[in-house]
Formats: sequence, structure tokens, C-alpha cells
Amino acid sequence: MESGNLKLTVVQLDLVKSSESSDAIEREIGVKGTRILIKLIQEFVENALDSVINPPDHDLIISLGGDGYRILFEKSKNAYEFVKSFRKIVENYNKNPNNKKREFRIAATTGEVDFDKSEPCANKIIGHYVLAPLSRLVTAPSGWFYVDELTFNILPDDVKQYFTEKLVKAKDHEKDIPAWHCKIIFDEQDLQTQKFESVTVNAHGQVTNRKQNKASYFKEYLGEVTGEPSAPFIEMVKIPGGTFKMGSPPDELERYDFENPQHPVNVEPFFLAKYPVTQEQWQFVAQLPQVNRELDKDPSRFKGVNRPVERVSWYDAIEFCLRLSQHTGRIYSLPSEAQWEYACRAGTTTPFHFGQTITSELANYDANQVYGAGVKGTYRKEITPVGSFKVANAFGLYDMHGNVWEWCLDDSHNNYKGAPTDGSPWFDDNDNFSQKEGRAVLRGGSWIYVPKLCRSASRSHDTGAERGVIFSVIGFRVVCAVGRIL
Repeated sequence: MESGNLKLTVVQLDLVKSSESSDAIEREIGVKGTRILIKLIQEFVENALDSVINPPDHDLIISLGGDGYRILFEKSKNAYEFVKSFRKIVENYNKNPNNKKREFRIAATTGEVDFDKSEPCANKIIGHYVLAPLSRLVTAPSGWFYVDELTFNILPDDVKQYFTEKLVKAKDHEKDIPAWHCKIIFDEQDLQTQKFESVTVNAHGQVTNRKQNKASYFKEYLGEVTGEPSAPFIEMVKIPGGTFKMGSPPDELERYDFENPQHPVNVEPFFLAKYPVTQEQWQFVAQLPQVNRELDKDPSRFKGVNRPVERVSWYDAIEFCLRLSQHTGRIYSLPSEAQWEYACRAGTTTPFHFGQTITSELANYDANQVYGAGVKGTYRKEITPVGSFKVANAFGLYDMHGNVWEWCLDDSHNNYKGAPTDGSPWFDDNDNFSQKEGRAVLRGGSWIYVPKLCRSASRSHDTGAERGVIFSVIGFRVVCAVGRIL
């Protein structure tokens, strides 16, 4: 690669916030502080680049003469991998209490570069009209990654799904300019850890074991106060990948034929909401800009900010996911039926993740009825606040049995013959959600239903699961793909 025109992806790094002050530097050492600060930032960026980009690719780094850098990549994938590594370096640096905090705005564009190793390439960028808009972004917050439309169009389809379009304000531009953005990453170091208790019961519903567990999660803050994230928020629990048998075994009590045939499914890691969507979360998202359809801001029969939202159709749940995705920059959706059952079971093979039966001390359902050798309990006749029973499954999820039925993404099917084995949603033909008709799938049972309908394998796909139905027994929870830069 000695010379010639290349189509390259250009990553732009700009310092947007620092706890260092040029005035403080000037007072401390008596010289022009701005120049010293720029030098410090340059050294920081160059050291970070040294640890990420292997020689001889360093001649692809273009300093903009201040605290800005452009780095040229032949492949867009390499650009995204660099951003992922660079952000980790910045975060690790900022964790040291002795260091001055720095945050960088990150954007990417695609343009032609006249590459000549014998000349400095800083002045050889041909596509300035392409590069300029995003390099001048002033609204791109730290932690977000922006690309222009040209770069977005050449991304692989499996990468595009993580980006949403957004009009942004830029310096020297009278009008907002279009860009595509996504949350950069949340790897293990970005996640928080929470402790919780899970239990096992015997066939009579007596607790035989209590176990303290840990789960990784992140809070998706919905609100903002003075530029900082604030409540409400949705807690998203990391669900590890794995293989499980979907459906019920032939000897499971009170099973249905449409839970056949039991079959192995391999599920990739994902994030699932700790609780069903609450009325507080619903009301916040319902006031966000409309995507396809209007939403009732307070549809629930049983009022309470921490109770699950109910009386929402499948279409309403999809609209919620679209607005949430647009607001947060991450892609949210309803879980596939396979994801839901895998997450509910959390490694168990029994009818319930508690064990062989269910009790009203652990879940909200019609406890006038019993399952197997279980016992009768309290029939509450209404929805309870999420997490009321203080017991989660082994993944850290609450209210998977009872309280509200939960919408899944899939089309309705009478059995599992021909079902996907990779955990993906099962669509017959049309995957345009706004045009879909007919039935979807409901999982988990609800406050009004008998125990057998609250089993891990139980699925409602009859007329009660028509996409447009509005019942006080139906809610949902959201899924998010495993955080990554792509």
C-alpha cells in the first residue's frame, strides 16, 4: 500500500470534557496552560494508540494539531474494534483517582484518501465534504458512537440494527444534519453486580434450599436531570448463552400437546429486563416521540407505578420497544419465545424454576388451585408490584411465573415442528411488525390463571393471544442484544 486512492473509514476523536484546566496549569507552572494541556492530551491519545494499533499502521494517524485526531482504517470493522479498545483505555484511566478525568467524543465517516507513504497524509484527505459534518459534531455525548449516512450504508446488516438515525446539531451548520448513532459498548467492566436469593421447593411447596446468587446487569436510565442520567430506569440482567431443551417432557403434569416436540435450542447471550415493564417506565416511554402508533399513557386497570403495565396489545409493546430504542440508542425488542423460556428456566428442567410445584408465597396466580402435590394458598385477585416476593430465579429474574402474561415476538404455532434452534423468533412470512396480523405468543401465566398455565413451558397462542387484544392480564418485558460496539 504505497500510494493511491483508498476508500477508508475515518474515526474522529475529540476531547469533550476534562477535569484538567489550562488556567490551573498556567497558574501552577507559569506558562501558557492551553499549549501544555493540548500536549498532555496528545500524549495520552498517542500512548493509547500505541497500545491498540500495531506498527506499521501508525502512519495512518492524523493529528489535527490540538486535542483532535483522525485515524484511518481500511475496514470499517477495524475502526469499530479500535473504538471499543480506546474507550476501555479511557475508562481504565479515569478509574484511577490520581488521574485527571478525560472524555472523548467519537464519530466515524467514510471518504477517499490519497495515500502516499512518502508524504504526510494530514493534508491528503480528499473527502472533506464527507468528513467535515461529523468531525464538527457538538452534540455527540461521550459513550455514543456516531457515523454519517455514507458509512452507515456500507455497514453489514447485522451491524446496522444497532444504529438509529438522529438529527444532530453541528458547528458551522445552519440546519441539523443526519447521523446514525449507537451506544458504544457495555462489556463486563461496564456492568454492575447485584446479589439476590433463589429458592428450591419440594413437591409439596416447602422450601428445601435457599441460595445466594449474583448477576451482572446495567441500568438503562430513561430520564435526565442537568445532563446526568436519572430515574426512571430499567434494570437489564445479563443472561448467559447456553443450550436447553425447549418445551415440556412427556411426563410433565398437566402439559399440552402444543408444547411438543421437546427440542434442543442454542441461545446466544442477551439482556432481559429484571421485571416486567412497570407503569412508571411505560408512562415515561409513552410520552416520547411517536414512531408508528399512539400509546395510551395510562392504560392499566390496577394502578401503581411499580406494578406491571397491563392492558397493552402486542402492537403497543412493539411501539414501546421502538420508542425505547430511539431514546436510548440500543436496540430493544420483545424476547423471542425461546429466549423467554430459556431465561425463565435458568438452567432448570422442572415445571417451575422453583421446582416441581408453585406456591402463593413465591408467585401471584389463582392459588385456589394446586399443581401436583402442592397446596392451596392466597388468591390475591389483582396484580402485585414487581419483585414483591423477593425471590428470583438463578439468572436474577423476578415474576417469571404469574402476575402478568408476557408478550413474545414470535408468530403463533400449534407445536414446535420446524421451530428455529438458534433462539431466534419464529416468523411465518411477514416480519414487518406494523403490518403483522393474527396471533403472537404469551408466556408465564398471570394473577388470574391456574398454576399449570404458569409453568416454564406453558404457552398461550389461542384467541387470547391475538395481537390486538387488550386484557388486564397481559404485560411484557424487554430484551436487549448483548452489548457490543457493533
